[in-house]
Amino acid sequence: MKYILPWGLIFSRVLSAPLVIYLARLPDAWVGPVVVAIIWFALIGDILDGIIARYFGIATPLMRRADSIADLIFWLGVGTAIWLWRPEIFRPQLWWISIALLMECLTYVVSFLKFGKELAAHAYSGKLLGIGILLGFTHLWWTGAPQWTLYMMLILANVSQLDRFGIAFFLPRWTPDTPSTYHAWRIKKGLPIKKHKLFHGE
Repeated sequence: MKYILPWGLIFSRVLSAPLVIYLARLPDAWVGPVVVAIIWFALIGDILDGIIARYFGIATPLMRRADSIADLIFWLGVGTAIWLWRPEIFRPQLWWISIALLMECLTYVVSFLKFGKELAAHAYSGKLLGIGILLGFTHLWWTGAPQWTLYMMLILANVSQLDRFGIAFFLPRWTPDTPSTYHAWRIKKGLPIKKHKLFHGE
């Protein structure tokens, strides 16, 4: 059971990605609230899976990698769903969206070239981005108007991608649960780092 719950939460985010894309193509009025509920469930699950895994001592590197991949798949699914639902919202900001996606690709390239696997940093900036996306997409789905939430998400996305790239660049070896670029720099220098027990364990 201790393995089923965290892995179940991880896989639920993967399965939710095609679901929200499908829902976005439906004209029904109930779609918005349902997608918002799925997003909230996914973020809460993202927080709980790591806490549960660390509590039972089963937060293996494989699980941390799977968690990061599940996050990427889910949020790409939500972004695709929003694009299909209201493309005019994102089209004027396509340049900034492209920069964020390019930085994500560069981070993967650097990580695979250096470590032979994807980054699993679970950085603070990524957690902040998750909250921002949650609030932003909730607002978009409920109101259909971007207003300030779209700009908030784009700023947080680019800051998070820069942080992830910095982590991949500075880390001398693959290290899961690296809170920030600063922590990666300290690891490179052989200096001790402090992690929040709730988010990254010991």
